[in-house]
Amino acid sequence: MTIEALSNKLHADLKLKQDPCLIQSKNKHFAPLVVGEFVPASQDFPIVFIKEQETGQFKSIALLGIEPGSNLFYSDKGWQGNYRPQAYSLSPFMVSQQTDEKDAILCIDSQSPLINKEQGEAFFDENNAACDWVSKRGEQVVSYVEQTQLTQHFINVLLDFELLAPQTLTLKATGKKETSLNGLYAIDEKKLNALSSDKFDSLRQSGALVAIYASLISMQRIEALVKASSKV
Repeated sequence: MTIEALSNKLHADLKLKQDPCLIQSKNKHFAPLVVGEFVPASQDFPIVFIKEQETGQFKSIALLGIEPGSNLFYSDKGWQGNYRPQAYSLSPFMVSQQTDEKDAILCIDSQSPLINKEQGEAFFDENNAACDWVSKRGEQVVSYVEQTQLTQHFINVLLDFELLAPQTLTLKATGKKETSLNGLYAIDEKKLNALSSDKFDSLRQSGALVAIYASLISMQRIEALVKASSKV
């Protein structure tokens, strides 16, 4: 991965190919999720949480498969789910913001297989101005970064209320060996239901309940992943 600030000097002749397959998700069995994605993503994927070993920080993710390296929604014919996780659909764009700068800088991974000189949409027009679609994509990436911050706040609320519990998923697809997914955390429905009225109302006022219930409902998608894995 080579991260570069998008520039009409460096990238005037580059184009971005369409990505119907979400190629960046190939061989990824999970996708990072921001809290604003929980409701639409819950229709396709189980939504759980992981804890980064280096930082101890929790992240929310969508499970795309039941085996590491296996994305059941990836296909050369196109993405097989109804919802396309933004972490992959916004690729190869990202933003960089220095602590002493107010403005975010739109960047690209110049090594992405989607970037080339022959096929796709040009980043810049004949006047070396960024094309309209680039500006719109930049706004989407900035919004995603803002949602990332809101997601961390949401997770902190879950931790404050002790609603995240370790969970190991032991799954077995037809004709395959049993698989265990370790290091996962899920919302503890029993603890949620046992909250006092004041604490539950505090969650409601914080706006966290919609995402909490979306995550709980999404766990019903685990069986669908197991069935899909049986067909691979």
